[in-house]
Amino acid sequence: MHLLTEQALMAMGVPHPMMKEAPPANPTVARFYVDLLSTLQEKTAGNRTDAESRQLEDLLYELRMRVMDLKPAAEMPAGPKP
Repeated sequence: MHLLTEQALMAMGVPHPMMKEAPPANPTVARFYVDLLSTLQEKTAGNRTDAESRQLEDLLYELRMRVMDLKPAAEMPAGPKP
């Protein structure tokens, strides 16, 4: 769960503590990891402790709020134009 959260945050452009600079944001990948965590939540329903359920719900809420702030991939600049 934490690995997927880290990947989602890095895809949102949030720097990892081990990195010197933030990676470029990739909204499509960020949404993929949020969806993957949501699927994990769905598939493990009834098999988590209350603490695990709360933690997963909190993580998903925060990630969903952050991903809403990202520009859609179509609006992102593709790079320098020749």
